[in-house]
Amino acid sequence: MRADIAAFARCWNEERFFEAHETLEPRWLRERDPGLQGLIQLAAALHHLQRGNLRGARTMLGRALPRLLRAGNAACELDQPMLAAYGGEVLGQIGVRSPSELIGQRPRL
Repeated sequence: MRADIAAFARCWNEERFFEAHETLEPRWLRERDPGLQGLIQLAAALHHLQRGNLRGARTMLGRALPRLLRAGNAACELDQPMLAAYGGEVLGQIGVRSPSELIGQRPRL
């Protein structure tokens, strides 16, 4: 697994979503792959959720999901469609279930 993806996964698993986002930013700036951008935005959405910013979480999820599901994404060690499915569940449950419950149900990478 590439070092930046491994770092993203560690941060994700430890609920350090802002740091997860930061680990992929330099690579995305070089490659401009929509899948990487979707991973960054998904992590940002969970960061917003942690902070109680439900509107920000919804916005980031709305941007992340189509990017994670895009057919032309570069190969990635992470299962982007599975992460998109999780993001879709979160989007549908924001305001219904607690942020900590939604975050707690994230897939571990």
